[in-house]
Amino acid sequence: MVAKYIVSLIIFLAVAPSAKGSDIDSLSTKYTDGQFVTYCQVKVKVPPEIMNDVANDYVYQLKYDLNKLFTWALKGMKLRKENDAMMVFNLKSTAFDESNNILKATGAVDVTGIISFPEIHVDSRLTKTEQNGHISVHLEMLDADAFLKKTIGIFQVIPQKNECTIVLTTYIKFGWFFNIFVTKNIFKKIMEWRFQKMMHNIANEAINRDRIRTYELQTKK
Repeated sequence: MVAKYIVSLIIFLAVAPSAKGSDIDSLSTKYTDGQFVTYCQVKVKVPPEIMNDVANDYVYQLKYDLNKLFTWALKGMKLRKENDAMMVFNLKSTAFDESNNILKATGAVDVTGIISFPEIHVDSRLTKTEQNGHISVHLEMLDADAFLKKTIGIFQVIPQKNECTIVLTTYIKFGWFFNIFVTKNIFKKIMEWRFQKMMHNIANEAINRDRIRTYELQTKK
């Protein structure tokens, strides 16, 4: 039960090196009224059409091709049984129910030296909207319980002229018992860095695609 929130969060899915070409990188977590709110913003110097393609690929692969997503967006996030001092994660699979916009995730969590959760199933509602080049992806866990009251993740692409700002905001609210043990420092160690790492991965993918496109255009001249 405790581990269900972890599997849900990691599919939204640091401290990692900053993405090259990103001149604004903001990361913060606030704890207010029993809720952890994490905000991560990265400005990326690529055209909006490049970033939109990357965001669309992220959503598609999250639904239908998780293995592909692990080659870039989820790379380096320790989500497939890599060693970790506190918790070992294994995000096994995702499936998407198109008619209801439900993302079904299966995973496992091993709390080192304490307890293991070998088979965890989490359903989340996944919606994506696009208006005037502004993309918004909303993911909300549906099966709240005594341990977790709320989990929401919102990823946005905000286009400017020749660059974009990508923003990830998450809202996490635990039940009273688990809330006693999850301090802000622990939250940073198990989740916050992963949010930032994913954002850097997305930014770097957009930068690499833009470089390839620029090279191809130059070679055609």
